[in-house]
Amino acid sequence: MKIVGIEQILNSKSLRSILESKDLAHLGDFLVNFIYTSVRIGYLKVSGSIHVWDICLRTAMELANLRNVLGKKTKPDKVADAAEALVAYAYFTELMGLDEMVELLAQYMQIDHIKSKIREKEACTEAFSKLFIKIIELASRDKRFNQLNQSL
Repeated sequence: MKIVGIEQILNSKSLRSILESKDLAHLGDFLVNFIYTSVRIGYLKVSGSIHVWDICLRTAMELANLRNVLGKKTKPDKVADAAEALVAYAYFTELMGLDEMVELLAQYMQIDHIKSKIREKEACTEAFSKLFIKIIELASRDKRFNQLNQSL
């Protein structure tokens, strides 16, 4: 899908540039909430939408070993934005479709997780970390980035 205005960043070979894109983060915010809400409604049969917690996205980035790509001084809210940018990148470059993302997240979510906010946040974090790992694996396989951090 071509999106005028962000084509340059979508064609970037720099993972860090993609993660730091404010435009991708804005689009990714919608996508992250959409796929998570789709899991809750479509798989878990829980009505209502939800805004994914920034703490979940930040921790998921750490679990996926992506936090260090941004640099040590990156503020926590920017790490969550980077997570959203990564999801937008995967979608708009057709690396993964929304249905694939929803299905992957659903593998790590159970109805029991929704009964407690703490357990839901833990499951949400794990699910998104697995999604981020999958995105990076697919991007690496396709040689989308010049170099990935050696600790990935």
